[in-house]
Amino acid sequence: MKVLVAFGTRYGSTVKVADAIASEMRSDGHDVDVTDLRERVRIELGRYDLVVIGSPVFIGKWTKPAQEFLRKNAEALAEKKVAMFVCCSDILFEGKIEAARKMYLEDVAASYGLTPTTTGMFGGEVDFNKYGMFTRFLLSKVGARDAMEDRGVETSKPYDFRDWGQIREWARELA
Repeated sequence: MKVLVAFGTRYGSTVKVADAIASEMRSDGHDVDVTDLRERVRIELGRYDLVVIGSPVFIGKWTKPAQEFLRKNAEALAEKKVAMFVCCSDILFEGKIEAARKMYLEDVAASYGLTPTTTGMFGGEVDFNKYGMFTRFLLSKVGARDAMEDRGVETSKPYDFRDWGQIREWARELA
């Protein structure tokens, strides 16, 4: 199977998830291309049997390059086997998981006329030291730092809450 793993990223966490998905699928014998959608390269979707699209969720939204890819290719993607994933801090809060899955995966897919064969919601990395002043301000307004500290997360250090076993398992199921 010829597979495209296309992703948006903001601070690099989603790159590592996309690479892990691609690696699992390659080990299963599939031919996989990985594309960082920030590069805005032209992609010939007709070459692919499966398109995996992912993005972090940042302040409630997918990255602009990922949204742009979905918008520009919605018609072609509707004819393809598509899987979607997000990296999202909402998985840290049990009460938010189902609402986040609906908002960041189901609603996003529906807004572009897509019916993914499967979706994945994974953790990411949080590093408040990487964020600029405006981003830190926005995160403080939505209570992100306080909520994480309430859960015992030391926000002065990078925090990785990706479950690599879950990510690899999801990729194997795609294959």
